[in-house]
Amino acid sequence: MTARGAATGSVYALTLVAVLTIALSTLTRFDFWWYLKAGEIIVDTRSVPTTDPFSYTAQGRPWINHMWATQVLLALVWRTWGRTAIVLGKGALVAATFAVVLATVRRRGIHPLLGSALCLIGAWTGAGFWEVRPQVLTYLLVAVYLWILREGWATRRSTWWAIPALMIPWVNLHAGFIIGFGLIALVGVGTALPRLVESAPRREGWTILGHSVVLGGLAVLASLVNPYGPRAILFPLEVVGTSAFMSSTLEWLSPNFHNPLFWGFEAMLLLIFPAVAWGRASLSMTDVLLLFTFAHLGLLSIRHVPIFAIVAIPPLAVALQGGLEECRRRAVGAPPLVARARAALPSLWPLASSPVTWLVGAAGLLLLGVALYWGAFLGAPGNPLRLDLNEQRYPREAITFIDENRLPAPLFNVYAWAGYELWRLYPRYRVFIDGRTHVYGPEILDDFLAVVNVSERWQTVLDHWKIQTILANRPSLLVEALSITQGWRPVFDGEGAVIFVRESPQNRELLGRLAAATTPADSSLAPDLWRHGLARQFGATAR
Repeated sequence: MTARGAATGSVYALTLVAVLTIALSTLTRFDFWWYLKAGEIIVDTRSVPTTDPFSYTAQGRPWINHMWATQVLLALVWRTWGRTAIVLGKGALVAATFAVVLATVRRRGIHPLLGSALCLIGAWTGAGFWEVRPQVLTYLLVAVYLWILREGWATRRSTWWAIPALMIPWVNLHAGFIIGFGLIALVGVGTALPRLVESAPRREGWTILGHSVVLGGLAVLASLVNPYGPRAILFPLEVVGTSAFMSSTLEWLSPNFHNPLFWGFEAMLLLIFPAVAWGRASLSMTDVLLLFTFAHLGLLSIRHVPIFAIVAIPPLAVALQGGLEECRRRAVGAPPLVARARAALPSLWPLASSPVTWLVGAAGLLLLGVALYWGAFLGAPGNPLRLDLNEQRYPREAITFIDENRLPAPLFNVYAWAGYELWRLYPRYRVFIDGRTHVYGPEILDDFLAVVNVSERWQTVLDHWKIQTILANRPSLLVEALSITQGWRPVFDGEGAVIFVRESPQNRELLGRLAAATTPADSSLAPDLWRHGLARQFGATAR
């Protein structure tokens, strides 16, 4: 191996170590615990549920559990190796995704430093999304699909079999499999269109278009290999067509660029302007379609931001490198600063201008950055390896209190804590709602929002569902409303969680037993004027 080859390999390897570090620094926020519980149920019963088992509001409703295979994998890894193995596995999947992206840009002749820099920007763009969720498998499979469908795919027929073959696990791992169909269509049209607009190669264009249709059809047939059949294919389309779900779920909203979480995305979007302005001649029609389609999807929904980062790196790399090469060709002589440096350091200039020197320098900077990061965090309380999936980040004591004291059901829950509640309390307790919002429909979602937002009918909803116990997060409007409403008794307050039990004859003995050991909810969070105003508005009596 040459010195340049070794230096290039070091840059690529350390880039992936840096990507792994970024991925491990992303803490999982939602849903993981119900994935784990669902996986346990599937492993223990050896069957995939087709109706909702987790809630009392939608119990028995159809449930397309499109990520059942991922849940099984999580449950098996958790049982065998535990939490740390899952966290490290998540990081490894993200690193593998960018390894495929690096292989794609390398095959397209991109300079290692440019490819490395764009991969790091891409990893930064997705820094808030590298969670332990089935999406990380979709990210990897998107990268693999783009590797197979890179330039020249139409003549590499020996690799076509991988497209439908990979669709079989994908459809059972995550609903993002639908993106695979879109990639086949965009690449097929992008490859065929330049030929169709010219008379000479038009026949070749129609042939390529036909091949992409056949390939897409085989992928659709492969996607039928799932427990739900055609319903699994229709499910993603039904989700995006449900306005109540799309407008109330954070990850389906557009990104807020005031949030630092999206500054990486903003940087990649801004790179499109110089890339297209200076290097548009290097872009193929496929590059243009992929770049702008997924930029649009990223602007439309937060959920698509990491997918944009993965898809956009190769087109951006090709365009930016083409633009830089064009600028170099147009330049007459060396820039003044370079000329002065060469004259001042004639003996050192060959070493300083060597490509190997720049590669070694980049590898050194990457190594230093990763070492400094882990040196600072490895023994610190904020170490992401200690924090991710750690139950201390959840209302562990509140859930234990509910379980040990057998508080009466039904239990109204916090949306973000629903998965953890299911992990700890199911099947003794079921939830009002959880992250599977599509299962519940707009009417149950409206009921949930009416309670947490303390709308005019919030007490009516609680009465309708015969809610006996409420787990609420502090601070929240719901805690303040319950604190001034007759008929609800606070029995637990800690870890940012407050538990209320309905004051009723059936709960009188329990409330009496808990009274001596209970710290009342702090009613001083709200000014008296506001508290009494809220009481008048909702017909409650202030305590």
